[in-house]
Amino acid sequence: MTIRVAVVDDNPMVRAGLRAMLELGGLEVVAEAGDGRAALDVVARHRPEVTLLDHRMPVADGLQVLSHLADQTRVLLLTSDDSDTVITAALARGASGFLSHNSLDAGELLRAVRAVAAGEGFLAPVAAAVAVRQLRDRAERESAARIRFDLTRRERELMDLLVKGMTNAEIAGHLVLSEKTVKNHLNHMYAKLGVRHRTEAVARWQGEV
Repeated sequence: MTIRVAVVDDNPMVRAGLRAMLELGGLEVVAEAGDGRAALDVVARHRPEVTLLDHRMPVADGLQVLSHLADQTRVLLLTSDDSDTVITAALARGASGFLSHNSLDAGELLRAVRAVAAGEGFLAPVAAAVAVRQLRDRAERESAARIRFDLTRRERELMDLLVKGMTNAEIAGHLVLSEKTVKNHLNHMYAKLGVRHRTEAVARWQGEV
């Protein structure tokens, strides 16, 4: 089945180039837009499987509308800004992938569109490097926090569930424990963290991690 794609970029020449590469690869470009606000309209009307979304555009840029678009289509963000800030924001707002204008070619574009259309992710090498670096940094911070607070494996499991907003009853069901046991574990954990209740525990943990 042909993959239907929307192309969003404020530069008509860039849009034409992307359209040509996509159509030569057997994909169907069903809509184009030149700014973020127009992108919301064309995606709502045409419902493409994948939307190529430029980062910097007038009226509303790609990051401003990304989360809204991601509810309706899989989004590949296109940008020449390879900074950690942009890549992190794009992924946090629901981008399925990230492509860099600085290194994009037809082969990579087609692979990326087909991958995200199939429900997979796609990261250009520069974005993959950022993601790996963030995972490594988070692992290092979590390790330092575990050492500082001396939490047991079970207490770390509980903390992860607290951060997700689970109630004691939900935690008990998830870990197959009684609510009393969960409460006992939490009290021990609160003492180690130097806090009085779950809200303070989450704030303290997230501040460290």
